[in-house]
Amino acid sequence: MTPVEMHDGGVLVKRDDLCFPPPAPPFSKCRGIIEHLRKLKADGIEYVGYTETSISMAGWGVAWACKELGLKAVIFDPQYKVTPDVLRFHRQQWKLFDPIIIPIKAGMASVNVHIAANELRRNFKNSIMLPLGLPFEETMEATRVETIETMQHYPNIKSVVTCVGSGTIYAGIYRGLHDLGMSVTLYGILTRTGNLKRKRESIQKKAGIFDFGLFESPVKMKLIDKQWQYTERSYQECPFPCHPYYDLKAWEWLVKIQYIPEPILFWNIGR
Repeated sequence: MTPVEMHDGGVLVKRDDLCFPPPAPPFSKCRGIIEHLRKLKADGIEYVGYTETSISMAGWGVAWACKELGLKAVIFDPQYKVTPDVLRFHRQQWKLFDPIIIPIKAGMASVNVHIAANELRRNFKNSIMLPLGLPFEETMEATRVETIETMQHYPNIKSVVTCVGSGTIYAGIYRGLHDLGMSVTLYGILTRTGNLKRKRESIQKKAGIFDFGLFESPVKMKLIDKQWQYTERSYQECPFPCHPYYDLKAWEWLVKIQYIPEPILFWNIGR
């Protein structure tokens, strides 16, 4: 179990960014990435493709997991006129794991995925392109297990706060809290502005839990859109390592909100 720390006037912080030691990225999606890739290898896959974005750690996670498992990562690297500092840093991390790096034009990530998938298929046998954001069932299940183990130590928590990108980690936390039958509110702060209704439906579908009928969950799902842009960073001061483009947006919301029920657990996914 990753540690829980006490910060800022009694807020508990789940340091799930510490799920693997370096040189793995400080990114809890790695639990699911390595399990998913292990299954792909058993199915005969040799090359694993991923189309990176300007600020994501996903490519780093894929490169690391491939090296661990004896697979070959193929990272499609978007080229910008001005390279974001965080992407420059991530490129350095990829190279620790000897991936194949293929430059592509920067553009809409969803379009680039299709372009890259065609190139991967043409040039690499026994290959597969991973979906944008790595929304793996294995990640949700690993997060569910981690949530249950954590909450058994903190059964009185009333509010859990985390950031929401693809919603994969949020869905795993939601599952775990639901399975425990906890009466708790799970706050999710969107890291990029979007349609809250669609995001909620997407998370419920991923988690396999729907809040209607006889099986209404005791967990209240509350999604908050603070109109963040994807490449916009938070500059909020923080007493623990926190990713400025993801988790720190949620921490900023928590710091500035007047009140939510206590005790509070902040779930830190990455740094």
